[in-house]
Amino acid sequence: MLYPDNTDQAEIEALVQRRSWKLGFGGSLESAYDVDHRKRAVGAFKNSAVFILVLYLLLSSGIYLLMPPHELLNWLSLYGLVGVIIVLAGVFARIHTLDRWFEIYAGAGSFGAVALSVAVTGVVVDPVAGQLTQAAVMYAMVIIYSVVGLRFKHALYAGWLGGLAGTVLALVLGGEVDWGLLHRTYTGSSLLGMFIAYYAERRDRDLYLQARLLRAAQERTEEYAGRLDRLSRQDALTGLANRRHFDEEMQQEWRRATRQQSSLAVLMIDIDHFKHYNDTLGHVNGDGCLRRVSALIAAHTRRPGDIAVRYGGEEFLLLFPETDRETACQHAERLIASLRDAGIPQAPGLPREFVSISVGVAVAIPGVSMLAPGELICAADDALYEAKHGGRDTWRYAAGLAGPGSSGQAVREHESV
Repeated sequence: MLYPDNTDQAEIEALVQRRSWKLGFGGSLESAYDVDHRKRAVGAFKNSAVFILVLYLLLSSGIYLLMPPHELLNWLSLYGLVGVIIVLAGVFARIHTLDRWFEIYAGAGSFGAVALSVAVTGVVVDPVAGQLTQAAVMYAMVIIYSVVGLRFKHALYAGWLGGLAGTVLALVLGGEVDWGLLHRTYTGSSLLGMFIAYYAERRDRDLYLQARLLRAAQERTEEYAGRLDRLSRQDALTGLANRRHFDEEMQQEWRRATRQQSSLAVLMIDIDHFKHYNDTLGHVNGDGCLRRVSALIAAHTRRPGDIAVRYGGEEFLLLFPETDRETACQHAERLIASLRDAGIPQAPGLPREFVSISVGVAVAIPGVSMLAPGELICAADDALYEAKHGGRDTWRYAAGLAGPGSSGQAVREHESV
């Protein structure tokens, strides 16, 4: 079904509560119902066309057996066209590009079938065969109102206008119309078909509204569930991934790297002298500093699989799959440089004018140089500790890690002067 989002739910609920005899919603909701009904009607008609054709052939065979030879040609020339209409409508229903024209070809076909069926009753004068031709009229009306899938107003037009055209055609062909019998068959079956079609559409519209409300409730539930899931994986202050999300991603990337024998890089990041900043300027300014730093860190995650994490307090972490030592160290240098370029003022009382960070870098191939994710994180944390004790505003590579994919030359450990 098609459910556009621009319809107010209150409008749908009001329509559900409404008890009006009128068929129609109005506005965008009516347009949406038209599209939805057409889609379902076409799908149903693809199968029902076969059923309609079988009933037509059974009825035609009975009429043929009872039809006097001198009237056979007149009957066949008219009623045979009804079968052609049924076949064409069934073929059209299986051509997807014609779906939007369903009401037109199904309505025109119904109009033609009714007109031909009524006209036949005027040209067949044999009493026995005439009774079957009258039954054919009733068959046509029931099919149009309850099987074809036309909406009530379209079936109404096809049924009554088709009957009028059929009566005129019979008179033009020189036939004699038995008005009493036609009234009992055509008029009676039309009224019955109208009753069935009207309440069928009423019920279908009610079900459509209920489905819309159910769909809206499901979408709200899914939205809330998605929001809760995001909140459970996201740090509320910075918007970065939290420890839970990182642990899940780390396990997944670790398994992938183990299978592919590719490297994983971890950058452990700490804001220098953040306790002094927080104590001096207050928690509100401290939170603002964390948000600015986290935005700069997140800007370095550009590939699928890269992830920026608030690891705890003023500590952050960057995970880079398929990254060698040289590239990881370049990430660290660029990250430190971006903090310097940002020029976030440091709290008074320190020799440094701007907020800076220290970074620890560790790279390994899972299953080769390390056996567990925690070892890689500990290595990056140890390197961060060395960077802190090396004067801050710098980075260090984890001691003892050769670094997969390294060019073999020593990677410069950058320090500010």
